[in-house]
Amino acid sequence: MPISDKKKASNAKWNKENITTLGCSVKKEEAALFKQFCKDQGKTSNTVLKDFVLACIYGPETEEPPEKPPSGP
Repeated sequence: MPISDKKKASNAKWNKENITTLGCSVKKEEAALFKQFCKDQGKTSNTVLKDFVLACIYGPETEEPPEKPPSGP
């Protein structure tokens, strides 16, 4: 069943308020090699990059962020 226009609008509003896109520039050849690496792992490039970002923030064994981010010092 297709997603209703109301649901699409609701999702877009939530994403605008809660999600940001990170990006970096690399040579086309490197991008192609990275995409192939991800494919070989059975993952998308977005998933690999997101997992890396979360590991940098929350630790290498973290697949999902904790319920509440740790407070400052």
